[in-house]
Amino acid sequence: MNGLKQKTHKGAHDPLGFDAIVREVFAPIYPVIASQIIQQTQMTRGVCLDAGCGTGALGRAMAQQSGCDVTFFDQSEKMLELARGYAEEEAITARSRFVQGDIHDIPLPSESVDLVVSRGSSPFWDDQKLAYGEILRVLRRGGRAYVGGGFGNAALREQIVSTMLEREPNWEERFKNRSRSMRNALPEILESLHPASFEIINDESGFWAHITK
Repeated sequence: MNGLKQKTHKGAHDPLGFDAIVREVFAPIYPVIASQIIQQTQMTRGVCLDAGCGTGALGRAMAQQSGCDVTFFDQSEKMLELARGYAEEEAITARSRFVQGDIHDIPLPSESVDLVVSRGSSPFWDDQKLAYGEILRVLRRGGRAYVGGGFGNAALREQIVSTMLEREPNWEERFKNRSRSMRNALPEILESLHPASFEIINDESGFWAHITK
């Protein structure tokens, strides 16, 4: 292990509360984001790693919309238990795997994954270069990563931000503060890792790094 201690997502202290917000507020975004990822990456087969999966909402949407096998990866065993339960309800366990660990030291073999997806996890990574380096390590040659955050489109963003501000008035400002420095540093970090290519997407779908190994 590298000795880094990953920042703990607020939801990791209250997995059931986090799960409730995902189900009650954020649920509509995941099918939209999964569709966008498939369209952007053209990846519909192989192994998809949902990194920092939480309760697995994005990975499950990927499984429903593609032929990918999905590895649900999170530092929280409780989150993975919830993800496993939802996978059973959605009849995708035959194409699912659940792995606990740290993004800075992913416990998977090199070049064993075709697609890495992650929504909302990257601002909590202590060492962005090390985390993205691990993502590139586990990707096969020609594999893709689609990592970042967003709401899918402007209408969903408006709807969810309004609901969340009712629940927690400073929610949006905390989100911006947490993400700003990471976003500013990301292009230089990715350049230093020498992927085959990358692009930064910053539009109504959100802020995403689309990387090709």
